[in-house]
Amino acid sequence: MPDFYYDDPVEESKGTRKNFKGVLALILLVVAGGTYLQTTLAANISLNSGKAVEFGQGVAMVAACSGANSLTVTPNSEFVNASGSGAHYLKTITVSGIPSGCNGNDFQISVYDSTTSTALPMFASTKSVASIWNNSGFFQGGSGFLGSTVTSSSGSFTVSFTTPVALASNVAKITLQSSSHAAGNCATENICSVGDTGPGGGIVFYSGAAFTETGTVCNTRCNYLELAPKFWYSNPEPVGQLAPVSSWPSVTSDLFGAGWSNTNTLTAYANNTTGVYAAVRYGAATSTVGQWFLPSTYEMDALYNSPIMTQLTPDWYWTSSYHGGFAGAEYYFPKTSGDIMPYWGMYTGVHNVRPIRAF
Repeated sequence: MPDFYYDDPVEESKGTRKNFKGVLALILLVVAGGTYLQTTLAANISLNSGKAVEFGQGVAMVAACSGANSLTVTPNSEFVNASGSGAHYLKTITVSGIPSGCNGNDFQISVYDSTTSTALPMFASTKSVASIWNNSGFFQGGSGFLGSTVTSSSGSFTVSFTTPVALASNVAKITLQSSSHAAGNCATENICSVGDTGPGGGIVFYSGAAFTETGTVCNTRCNYLELAPKFWYSNPEPVGQLAPVSSWPSVTSDLFGAGWSNTNTLTAYANNTTGVYAAVRYGAATSTVGQWFLPSTYEMDALYNSPIMTQLTPDWYWTSSYHGGFAGAEYYFPKTSGDIMPYWGMYTGVHNVRPIRAF
């Protein structure tokens, strides 16, 4: 049986901190070189406001986007056990008190020891910058964030390091900066803009406020919608009736975030093996990311008002929103000046379908 070493995280966190003044920290940065100093000033990095890092205690700091508002930065350590030893590592950093003026910006956080101007690696073995994107008040990982996770709250976030590598005893100061948002990798990091290729191989047409698409992989924390690529199932694209069944399902929803649920409701009643629903099932089954579905009315409206709508073949397209009376919501693409969508079409109408997915 190996020996395991346990220690009191509070005592180590407090006992190993040195009284390191902000003025001396800035002097060390100046000594390190003019290039680093210039970057520091341009990015408006705050250095602990002259206080030593105290784990579990908040430090007042400012960033370029926060103006006169002070942000509270709170680091926390975690004891990582090991055979015959163990140590405390920087595990999470919480930033709170973030004003709406920081919406759309990236935050970058780094930590340093008391003697050098080189940032310490914090996670993923070598990454020394934790990037967090303020996506209209919803906080998510920024470019290069893989290896960390971000929990978003109102005006605050917590970044957690999956495998922390910075010893708590080495962390003497924290830097915080804000800058314009830097695009990440849409397919692997889920940091996307309209027009990017999504993780499902489609085209992102919605990037905005977080929403819920219950039952999908993103569930209550969805940020994007992507449109399946042209000829995703066949050339020409599949066409069919909305739900060719003798017994109609309950009325489905128009709401944004209802497309996945609507499609499941409709396909449960559609017993045919060809046409619209076979195509949707095929798309869900063969995609490595799965969960393609027909958009609800409001989801289709987002596509209709997106520049990506030009990717659709000029024709009528079904939504998954059924309104009773054998009528469903349908849209005609491309958008024409003066048109008001959606129209309400009889389910017997044969129209195109192009699924979407949320992530």
